[in-house]
Amino acid sequence: MKKLLNSITSASRELFRRWGTLLIMLTLYLAMLGAAYWFFVTRESSVGLLLRSLLLAIAVPILFLVIQTISARYNRSGQSTLSLLGGSLRDFWKLLVVSLPVIFIAVLAIYLFGKIETSTPAATVKEAARSVPATPRPVVPKAQPVSWQSVALTTIEYLLFLLVLPLAAIHLWIGAAREGLKSTLKQSLRVLARAFAPQSVVIYLIGFVIFAVIPYFLIISRTPAGNAWLDVGLLLARLLLAAFFSLVGWVVTVGALANRNEEILSSQSSHTREGPGHVPAEA
Repeated sequence: MKKLLNSITSASRELFRRWGTLLIMLTLYLAMLGAAYWFFVTRESSVGLLLRSLLLAIAVPILFLVIQTISARYNRSGQSTLSLLGGSLRDFWKLLVVSLPVIFIAVLAIYLFGKIETSTPAATVKEAARSVPATPRPVVPKAQPVSWQSVALTTIEYLLFLLVLPLAAIHLWIGAAREGLKSTLKQSLRVLARAFAPQSVVIYLIGFVIFAVIPYFLIISRTPAGNAWLDVGLLLARLLLAAFFSLVGWVVTVGALANRNEEILSSQSSHTREGPGHVPAEA
């Protein structure tokens, strides 16, 4: 735990030390959120609006992947902010390539979960209840038994989409951004093995509290105020804080995982150089 906390602290310190990189990531992040917002609110009523929606749909994943590339590289020494941004704009497509299997698994899982949910006993009971005509007399609802199949299915869904797939994607991105696309594809099994090591899971869970749980409560919480303008200002402040925590928490998590991977790779390379029978010299 001490090593894991040191990795997170080191990643946080490096991020806030490089304020220029943090400012660039904040700008890219706000641009990504703005592009996503305009994509969903734009109605395709003309050729120009349709073209704008297409450009926005392309811009959102590109901005996202550029942010991920910067997140995987920002704590490497010897890089200026401009060179980091230029390299991320040049290499973001590598992260898209390694993400394709993860995207395929996610789409397949959504399809299969949808098929399973429609065939569960709980869904059958709901459909049967809808088909029964309404009676004039009030009916006292009976307590429904717990559907353990639905509970297990929901648990698997949350674990897959909130833990397994994000961890796999992060480590593939780190490998593609730091080691290169070809090396990551060749050693994909080792990369995934490091992704689900206990240290990586704990780092991700700590980061999840920062980039997901805290922003969630900031968004849903209410700060009642007597003045309408004050209420709007507090809402805007909460949204900005939620966006800041989500970005910083995610970047620090990726940076801490990258630090941990670097330590593992360096220890493995030193062990390989020394050999299995090497005996360290006494001081």
